[in-house]
Amino acid sequence: MAVTTSDEDNAPTQDRVIARLLIDDIVAWRIPPGSWLREREIAARFGVSHAPVREAFRHVASIGLIKVVPWRGAFAIDVDDHGADEIYELWKALFGVVCRLACTAMSDRDGRELMHRLVEYKDVTERTTNSAEHLRVSNRIGRFIAKRSNAPLALELLDRLALLARWQHNVYTDEFVAAHGEGEVGRRSAVLYEQLCRHIVAREPDDADRVARDLIATSQQNFAEALAEYKARRGKPKTGRRRARS
Repeated sequence: MAVTTSDEDNAPTQDRVIARLLIDDIVAWRIPPGSWLREREIAARFGVSHAPVREAFRHVASIGLIKVVPWRGAFAIDVDDHGADEIYELWKALFGVVCRLACTAMSDRDGRELMHRLVEYKDVTERTTNSAEHLRVSNRIGRFIAKRSNAPLALELLDRLALLARWQHNVYTDEFVAAHGEGEVGRRSAVLYEQLCRHIVAREPDDADRVARDLIATSQQNFAEALAEYKARRGKPKTGRRRARS
């Protein structure tokens, strides 16, 4: 006999809900890097026992956003050069593979949709210098490519990397953007994205792989400069405000 499930059965469990909210707070830096998360305080915040909080910590730790310390709680990870490089190097390699697979897996209809999304991205880079907005639209195109590459595992890993990229993107300050001209970086990325999309539509896997890596490398170089400035400012009494989100 078939087993039916109700909406209540499909509802997320307490630990999953808490984990999702903690992830949102950490990615947005409402919980700043290096901050401690105490089980007792989180349990009181959500009105639950310690058990679902411990499970929530495990979920968030599996993504890499916190480190769990037995008997003490957990703390949000901090931004550092090695961790940032690891994220970007994995992102470059995985995105290159995904774009290579997309060259053979995408249909002609998918290709037309991809070029339509490219127009939206180019418009955003011309309309605003808000790098957070650029990243949001760029990740949306990347996710579309990954979904159409028929590689579900790669899509899952890319989603995790995109989450970490959004988290570390908070090192960008208004002062850095004003001094370094984020608009130029966005326009340069738009040029590379157009080349990438055309290689995918033309089913040229080697070229698509190469340009996909170049695209992420452009963001990596700019981020390295922002991270260096963030670290230099961190020891000073007044730090630059983070970029406002749209």
